[in-house]
Amino acid sequence: MERTKWKHAYTAELGAEEKQYPEWFQKEKGRLDKELEGAGIRKCRIYIQELKGEKYLFCYTEEEGEGSDGDSLMIPGREELSWKEGRHVYEFKVHEGDDLSGLSARGIIIGVKRELLDEYVRLHDEQPQIIHDLCYANGFRRSSIYVTELSGGDLYLLQFVECKGEENPALYENETYQEWLRVTGECQTPLPGESFWKEMKLVYEFEK
Repeated sequence: MERTKWKHAYTAELGAEEKQYPEWFQKEKGRLDKELEGAGIRKCRIYIQELKGEKYLFCYTEEEGEGSDGDSLMIPGREELSWKEGRHVYEFKVHEGDDLSGLSARGIIIGVKRELLDEYVRLHDEQPQIIHDLCYANGFRRSSIYVTELSGGDLYLLQFVECKGEENPALYENETYQEWLRVTGECQTPLPGESFWKEMKLVYEFEK
């Protein structure tokens, strides 16, 4: 059974601090790694993405032990940036006994229509087992989805996924999976120039 009990996602708008990142994370990585380990953080990944002309940082963390009480935010750059926690809306079921070592991790983003957010959450709450099984067969091992609201009021879905091996394009030819993408896709708004989820750029990573 997976040991991690608390997972969080946070968003920060860079604004005038844009020039400081992502180089700051690399420069301070050694110190930041030690701080996170001492605070009981198991994993931390920070991504950068431009949205409507503004740049944002998106952070995913996993805590060990009993987790935080919500008052002690432990994120690299927490003193320099104003982080806002996202709402967790989906968790991919981990198979007991799975080897979760050597997974490749990605952070991806897509817009979600405010009026269809509840429907998107419902679809995932009632996700057919066949969809889970198809994703698992395609290498999915861990996936957490969060919704975050930016300063302009737009809503975005953040997905932090970890996979085993290379993705098999045949998954997207499966009629059952195509229908799943159709109904969930009606709730989503891809970023300009994209037709699906957009992969974000990783700027900092820590794993205990």
